[in-house]
Order: sequence, then structure tokens, then C-alpha cells
Amino acid sequence: MGLKGSGWLKLRVFAAMVAAGATLAHAATGSMSIRVGLQSVPPDEVYTSKDWGARYKLKVEHGSFSSGSDILKAFIGGRVDVGNGGSGRLVTMAAQQPQLFYIVAANQYGGDRYGVMVAKDSPVKTVQELKGKKIGAVTGSGTYSTFRVYLDKNGMKESDFQIVNMKVEDLRAAVQQGIIDGAVAWEPHVAIAETMGVVRRIQSMAGVNDSPNFVLVNRKFADANPEAVARYIATLIDLGELINNHPKEAAKLAAGQISKKGVSVDPKALELSFTRIKMDPKVTDELLSELIPVAESMKGAGKIGAVPDFKTLVRMEFYEQAVKLRQASR
Repeated sequence: MGLKGSGWLKLRVFAAMVAAGATLAHAATGSMSIRVGLQSVPPDEVYTSKDWGARYKLKVEHGSFSSGSDILKAFIGGRVDVGNGGSGRLVTMAAQQPQLFYIVAANQYGGDRYGVMVAKDSPVKTVQELKGKKIGAVTGSGTYSTFRVYLDKNGMKESDFQIVNMKVEDLRAAVQQGIIDGAVAWEPHVAIAETMGVVRRIQSMAGVNDSPNFVLVNRKFADANPEAVARYIATLIDLGELINNHPKEAAKLAAGQISKKGVSVDPKALELSFTRIKMDPKVTDELLSELIPVAESMKGAGKIGAVPDFKTLVRMEFYEQAVKLRQASR
């Protein structure tokens, strides 16, 4: 026998309450997780200083790496879901393994965050004066790829120098001790060494190439967990706003995080480094175009067969969803 009148109404009300309860339960337990590769650069130090994912119920599992190249090696090996690295490694991946990833956001960029440094008492004032001498660099990094573009634009080539592949953490000491004559490094390593008074920056890569680091996500992970990717990008937008609007506060956070590793860093050095770094997660055609000269230089050197079509790798819907998530969480 069917329900009538008030009995039917009560059943409908009960069903609505059950549905509402299920929705609330989902919201309460709707946390997600993502594995992210980070390195010892100022923005990543700020990121590890606090729980940026809490606002979006996202558990961010940090993996620490020496360089962007190491992050992307871990990314290729499936040890992290998301990574960012230098333009050189990205170009190689786009040329050889484009099916592995999507480009979903921009990370730090700007040529001024890369610099050539020499010992403070060195007589060298220009890169040209380093011809025939030893230059330390992380040869798989975006820093080095940008340096190669600089050489191309200024009528020089790699073979003009003795390039020594080293870890970025060792470059300052090697320059200071005279083991190498100069070094190409990224921030904050140059600013820290300058603030210590042991090196001089003789050349910035500003105006050469913005050399953007892009945020890459594993395609299978992104297709299966689109909400987690959007939430992560929302945290990057938050991070960029803090760094751009409050560099002194960001520097203190980064210095505090670095001190946990037993290393003391002057917050003023980190604040200086933040003035040399651009932060905006939105992927633009202008940023993508910055990859072209790097790719052309690599193609000319025989490192890749053709310049990739980077636009086909971009997925903007994750960023767009991230913007909506931030607005909804206010």
C-alpha cells in the first residue's frame, strides 16, 4: 500500500536530511593528497614553512631535491605527482616524453634570478674575461640553458670555457676557494654569497630569457585527481601573493625553514633574492614563448631533434578551477 499525505511528506523530508548529511560528511572528509617535488630555492622554502594546503583540505607531501633537474628525474620515475624544474629539462621532456605530463601552472621565473658570480677579489668583470677558464654550473638546469642562450646572443659558445658540472650547493665555496674561476647559479645562492661578501655578481640573465619554471603534473594522476591538482594550484596562487606583496615576511619564513636544516641564512639575502624572482602561476603565451630560444639552442647543439609544440601540453582548466576554489574559500 502506498504512502499518502503527511506520511509521504515525512519520507521526503527524511530523504532530504539523509542527502544533506551525506553531503556534509563528504565535505568533512573530502581531504585529498598530492606528492610534490620541491628544491632549495626561496619560494619552495616558503612553501615548506607552513601548511598551505589546509585551507583547501589538501595534504601536500613534500619531497626535497637538490635541483629542478633532480625533481624532474623523480617525476619521470613516478616518485612525485607534481614537479617543477628548469626550462632545459622541460624542453628535453617535451621533446622525448610529451605523453607523460601536462603543464598546469607557472612557477618562479625571470632571468634576473640567474647570475654569473666570481670571487670578490677576482679581477674578472665580464663573462668574456672568463674565456678559457673554469666555470661551475649545474649543466642540466634551466640556469645553464639560459646561460647558453646568453652565450649565443653574445657571440660565444660553451667550448670557449671549461665547464665544470657541480652541485649548486658547492658552487659558492668552489668560487671562494679558487677551485673554479666563476659560477652560474640561481637564487638564493647568488644573493647569499653576495651578502656574505665573498663573491661579486658580474652578469645577470635579465633580458636574456625569463626561463620560466612550469608546474608539471603526471597525466594519469591529473586525469584521476583533477580536484587535487586544482587545490594545489590554489596554494601556489596564495604563495605568489605573499611573496609579491610581502617579501620581507616571506624572507623570514624562508630563513626560518632553512635554519631547521642547520644552516643560518641572513633574511636580507633572501629578501634580495625575492626581488629577483617573479611569481605568478598563470601560464601565458608570453611565458611559453620563452621556451623557444632555449629549445632552439638545444636543437642547434644536437640535444633534441626538433622544437616541441609546448602549447599542446598546457591544460588551463586546473588553474581556472583553482581561482574559483580560492574565491569560494574566502
